[in-house]
Amino acid sequence: MVSRRDAKEWGKTHLKGVFSSPSAPFTADFALDTAGIVKNVERVVANGASGVGSGFLDAFGLTIVQRKQMMDLVAETTGNRAMCTFYTSDHSVAETIDLSLHAKAIGAEAVILWVPYEWASSQELMHDYIEYVAENVDMPIIVFNTPHSGMTMTHETMARIAKIPNVCGFKNAIKDPQHTIRAMEMFGDEVVLSYPFEDHLLEMTVEHGQQALIGSTSVYLMQSPERQPIVDYLRLAGQGDIVGATRIRDELEPLRKVWASIYEVLWDEKKAVHPVGLVKYWMDILGMAGGPLGPPMQQPDQTTKAAFRERLDAAGWEQLLFLSRFRQD
Repeated sequence: MVSRRDAKEWGKTHLKGVFSSPSAPFTADFALDTAGIVKNVERVVANGASGVGSGFLDAFGLTIVQRKQMMDLVAETTGNRAMCTFYTSDHSVAETIDLSLHAKAIGAEAVILWVPYEWASSQELMHDYIEYVAENVDMPIIVFNTPHSGMTMTHETMARIAKIPNVCGFKNAIKDPQHTIRAMEMFGDEVVLSYPFEDHLLEMTVEHGQQALIGSTSVYLMQSPERQPIVDYLRLAGQGDIVGATRIRDELEPLRKVWASIYEVLWDEKKAVHPVGLVKYWMDILGMAGGPLGPPMQQPDQTTKAAFRERLDAAGWEQLLFLSRFRQD
């Protein structure tokens, strides 16, 4: 188990590749679909993920007991095939610490913290929230800078947080790569910085040394066990084959446009509405376990689903990711 003293060096060495946390599937009566959780973890691992987690997409709809239950299933299913990096923030600081310590107890390599909106009323409070939790959780911490907090961190606040001993990385979900590039220039020698949007991943990797895509649904929505184009183009880029990497990256453009179209609502920092309903529907189409949204969230209606399915089919998702379905015996 990595302690806070070694967290920064651990991050530089081990936070590499692609990381993702599939949404929690529910049964028709809104209980956790445990078989579905296992299915989703198997899919993410088969898609070449370096790390698997849970907790962000579902924190609004799960009890603390359910979050722990899901963490347990994810860790048990993942085994030693990938790292476990769990989102553990809660509006209660005590519950955040409890969830983080639970993650540590079941063998998670790191936890990911975002700042609950009430605690994001000032830059000072954002720093203090992370610092307080870090003082009580002796393990690596990745900080999630997100509009969901209601207020995003300035570079100066991020730099202060980067000095906390067990903070080893940032998932910097500001929809502007220049924001992350500036952070890399300021304190990238201290922690791992991830711009978590696949559309700029190749550029960020080749030109700016980004080593991890932390927490993107593209890992399971834009890949399959048959073909992992994101993993493939990162591998080629690492081998110096930029032409080959670019070719594979460009093949994903139709699918990428579909992904971006459902996330447009999230880019508006004044609203920051997560399109989890269509994410779950897309999971169902791919053969994962998406299932219904927990109340009081509203399911996408049939017209919305039909329009989305039409766009997804037009993007050629099956031909791109499931070639075996089109082979002639």
